[in-house]
Amino acid sequence: MGTNESQPGDGVVAVPRIDHTDPLPSVPEPKGRWAVPYISDRTGQPTVYTRRPLQPPEVRFGLRSCLSADTLERLKVLMSEEDEKYERYVLRQDSRPDAR
Repeated sequence: MGTNESQPGDGVVAVPRIDHTDPLPSVPEPKGRWAVPYISDRTGQPTVYTRRPLQPPEVRFGLRSCLSADTLERLKVLMSEEDEKYERYVLRQDSRPDAR
């Protein structure tokens, strides 16, 4: 890891720096389909997006990548309903003859 140019004893505390060659810390990917809900500046409503973009077959099935509601409690209900729909989508894909 790179360091500052200050020397010990000169009254300056050395702050560690990250060099461009240092590896990034390993952080596991968060669990769940949804990112963190937030209050939209545009609508003032609680809003949430999926962590990853939906694939075209998921969109054709009727899944949504963005949800918003009047209250956070209602948003959680919508997220749960959408998760149930996603489970039906996965089961449908697994039951297809060409599924691997």
